[in-house]
Amino acid sequence: MENKKIPTVSVSQVNRAVALMIKNDRRFSELSVKGEISDFTRHYKTGHLYFTLCDENSRLKAVMWENCAKKLDFSPENGESVICRGFLRVYEPTGVYEIDVVDMEKEGEGAQAKELMALLKKLERDGVFSQKRKIPEFPKKIAVITSQGGAALQDIINIVSRRCPTVELAVFSAAVQGADAPNSIVNAFQQAEKSGADTIIFGRGGGSSDDLSAFNSEKVARAIFASKIPTISAVGHQTDTTIADLAADLRAPTPSAAAELAVPDLSQILARLENMLIAVRMSILGKIASEENALNERARLINALSPKNKIAQKSQKVDELAEKLRRSMSRKIELCEAALERQIGVISALSPLEVLKRGYSVTEKDGKAVVKSSELNVGDKVNIRLGYGMVFAEITDIRN
Repeated sequence: MENKKIPTVSVSQVNRAVALMIKNDRRFSELSVKGEISDFTRHYKTGHLYFTLCDENSRLKAVMWENCAKKLDFSPENGESVICRGFLRVYEPTGVYEIDVVDMEKEGEGAQAKELMALLKKLERDGVFSQKRKIPEFPKKIAVITSQGGAALQDIINIVSRRCPTVELAVFSAAVQGADAPNSIVNAFQQAEKSGADTIIFGRGGGSSDDLSAFNSEKVARAIFASKIPTISAVGHQTDTTIADLAADLRAPTPSAAAELAVPDLSQILARLENMLIAVRMSILGKIASEENALNERARLINALSPKNKIAQKSQKVDELAEKLRRSMSRKIELCEAALERQIGVISALSPLEVLKRGYSVTEKDGKAVVKSSELNVGDKVNIRLGYGMVFAEITDIRN
């Protein structure tokens, strides 16, 4: 038997041939592979994901490029069971074949997601998500539905007691995860309805999607919608959103945030009131000052136009004129007196009495001065006026 000569090829040619065979095989161009993640690595620069899919018998290398990885709604971890969709390829430099993953979901979550989406649409059609009532601004009593020993309850108690210690808290314990959780939550809502509370806060701390599944229950959503008391949801962390969040009147990202939304901060209210009082006081004082200024101005005008003021002004003018007249009269009298004195001096100098004082006398008969001797007869009685005094005489002899 003649030996057939076998061609010799390079490693690259072999790997290239296998790569082309896999690439051209439609069975490997689009496939879905289920397995458990191991050897998981996220490249810190590129964001590409490198890992291995395992089952009980085999291992398959896998890569997910950054443009696909950033679309994931969860962070893959070692040990997680996932379903990867993509295509098979050969990495020629190493001769290793691997699956190029374009999409990934947790095993079993695909059906759950579909069920959840169908429930969302159903509840939306029924108007369960449209009820958004206003949360009371100043509640007197708040009902809290959560696990009795959970951290969420303690957070709510701490926030409420700090912000508004006058508010009464009524706690209705409920299972927040597990198969019995939906019925327990619904029962707690029924009890809270009878408590006379102004607001209901319900929720729990963060957790996985399975931990929060009770709040994706239809009966819980309908219990929230049926509540006559406004509700605040506080389920999980800020990134977690459940059907219960959508059904509530108000969604809070955390239990602590729910407590802050449910009650006012009395210290801030008191500070605002104090500022308002100061503003009102300043406004009133400003108004009073303004009115006082206006009143003073009006009083000044009234005083200026007042008849009494005019009389006072005229009276003052009269007093001034009277004083001026008095001074003028006094001066006039002084001048007249001086003139009179001068006239008296002149008259005195010409007065017969002054002449008499120089040694002369005046003879009077019957009150008339005698200037001629012929006016007298012997025996007549006459008065002789001297410079100082008067004498009486009888005519005994007459000489012409």
